[in-house]
Amino acid sequence: MELIITHTRADFDAFASMLLAGKLFPDAVPILPSTTVYKLREVQSLYRDVADFKNVRYLSRLKAPVINRVIVVDTKKKGMLKEFEPYIEAAGRRILIFDHHPPTSDDLARGSVHQFGYGANATGLFLQVQQNDIRLTPQQATIILLGIYADTGNLTYPGTTAEDALAVGELLRQGADLQTVNYYLRPYFDPTQLFLLRDMLASLEEKNVEGYKVVLIRRELEVPVQGLSVLLSNVSDMVGADAILGVFSTRGKPGVQVIIQSVVPEINAGELAAVFEGGGHSGAAAAFIPQAENATAVAETLLTLLTAAPLPTTKVQDVMTREVVTIPADLPLYKTAERLIESNIHGAPVLDEAGRLVGVISLRDVEKARLQKLLHVPTSGFMSHKVVTIEPDAPLVTAKKIISSHDIGRLPVVVKDRLTGIISRADILRVVNGGSPSAEAATTG
Repeated sequence: MELIITHTRADFDAFASMLLAGKLFPDAVPILPSTTVYKLREVQSLYRDVADFKNVRYLSRLKAPVINRVIVVDTKKKGMLKEFEPYIEAAGRRILIFDHHPPTSDDLARGSVHQFGYGANATGLFLQVQQNDIRLTPQQATIILLGIYADTGNLTYPGTTAEDALAVGELLRQGADLQTVNYYLRPYFDPTQLFLLRDMLASLEEKNVEGYKVVLIRRELEVPVQGLSVLLSNVSDMVGADAILGVFSTRGKPGVQVIIQSVVPEINAGELAAVFEGGGHSGAAAAFIPQAENATAVAETLLTLLTAAPLPTTKVQDVMTREVVTIPADLPLYKTAERLIESNIHGAPVLDEAGRLVGVISLRDVEKARLQKLLHVPTSGFMSHKVVTIEPDAPLVTAKKIISSHDIGRLPVVVKDRLTGIISRADILRVVNGGSPSAEAATTG
């Protein structure tokens, strides 16, 4: 007997991975764990004709089954496979693993590992199905699309790859139904969840971690609540968080649940959860700490972990242009216009006689002077005196947020009123789109 198994609290990606493993190994029996995420239960019921998987209780009813091989998908952690331990032991070294999570010290010691580097585990298995020229029905394609979209945040999480997007395109060509996917991924909250959502929004704590907006929610629940990760995702979207940390305990029950979600690569959810022997990937991860007594202590530990070591953050000084075109405050505006046009820039910092930053002038300001026939006056007469600046050791994300919130094209970089560089929209976009942080920008305009 061959088995296909996955981690406890199986999610959409795990379900899709089991379906795909079944296409690659048609003689194997897919066995779900005793617990799954709550929305998966509805999918199981609807698609039972397409993916009629057994439950782990089915194995207990068999009399001494002979396990020839175990195929593990979407995990390789022993702690996530505890209810399958007897069957894993029975398989000996005949274990085949398909996983996209990074290795940990809790991984299975035996077996052959197919390590994927994609945002969704289903993507790696789907590519293997494609290589074997195995066709899918539209219903099967829909389940797989649901798994990929769920685990990549609709292709938006930091760990999403081009292969994930290509798989989505091919699944749509094979008849996957986006309307069904949207139905199961859209948030639907019962009264208990809605009450908790309002409570989360009212009690959340905002932390500035090296320029990133991190939201912490620590709650003691009266009763267990399903769908906490979906609730956290909605809170994160509502408040524009770069990362959200949810720490939950339940009154009268032991243990604390930790859920971490991040939309920036600098805050790795999977690495944080791994400290608590949890699992996940860079964009979303979770852990359960059975010996913990309250959420507050765990939350403080989580914050300490997040702030104890510097994040691998790009600084303004890594990106800024150091050779900056500047304008003397007493230079006539017609000469300022000539300098800006010759330098192919739209604006520049203005310095006084002592070299201190005193303003910013743009071609728009010059045009106002031209319409009033005042191009002969000093630049200081039309420059903007309220200058928004940033320091060179500030995180790049801070510069990005300042430029966006003030709707300005460039940001002078200063140390004690002395100009040391300038960072522009173009500099930020170059890094965001994969350019080298150390590359000198060609223009400040």
